[in-house]
Amino acid sequence: MGSIIEDLKKSKPEFRSELDSYIQQVKLENNEELTNLHSTISSLREQLESSKFNTQDLVQQAIFNKSDEINQLKSTISELRLQLEKLKFEKKEAVQKQIQSSHDEIKQLKSACAQLRNELENLKFEKKEAVQEAIVNASQEIKDLKLSVSELRDELENLKFEKQKEVQETILSSSDEIKQLKSSAQTLRDELDKVILNYEKKIKKYENK
Repeated sequence: MGSIIEDLKKSKPEFRSELDSYIQQVKLENNEELTNLHSTISSLREQLESSKFNTQDLVQQAIFNKSDEINQLKSTISELRLQLEKLKFEKKEAVQKQIQSSHDEIKQLKSACAQLRNELENLKFEKKEAVQEAIVNASQEIKDLKLSVSELRDELENLKFEKQKEVQETILSSSDEIKQLKSSAQTLRDELDKVILNYEKKIKKYENK
C-alpha cells in the first residue's frame, strides 16, 4: 500500500499536493478532535472531581446524619434500657408484693380454716353431746311414760273393776227394788181390789134397800 502511494507521488505531483493537503486537513481535524477530546476529558475530569467532592460531601453529610441518628438511637436504646430495667424492677417488686400478699392471704385462709375446723369439731362434739343428752332424756322420758302408762292401765283396770262392781251392785239393788216395787204394787192391787169389792157391796146394799 505504501509503495503505491510513493509511486503516485512521484508520477503525479498534483496527487502529492492533494495528499499532503488531505493529510494536513486530517491532522488539523485530528488536532481539533484531540483538542475537543482533551477539553471533554478536562471537563469530565472537573465534573468527576466535582462529583467526587459532592459525593464526598454527601458521604460526610450522610455519615454525620447517620452518626447523629446512631447517637439518637443509642440514646433511645439507653433510655429504653433504663425504662426496661425500671419495668423489670417494678415487675419484680410487684411480683414480690403479690407473693407476699398471697402468702399473707394464704396464711389468713389457713388460720380461718383451722378456726373453722376447730369450730366444726366443737359443733360436732356439742351435737354429739346434745344427741347423747337427748337420748338419755328421751330414754328417761320413755321410762316415765311407760311407768305412767302402766299406772294408768292399772288405774283403768281398777276403774273397770269398780265400775263393774258398781254396775253389779246397782243391778242387784235394782232387782231388789223392783221386787219390792212389784210386791208393793201387788199389795196395793189387792187393797184396791178389796176397796172396790167393799164399794160394790155397799152399792148393792144401798140398791137392795
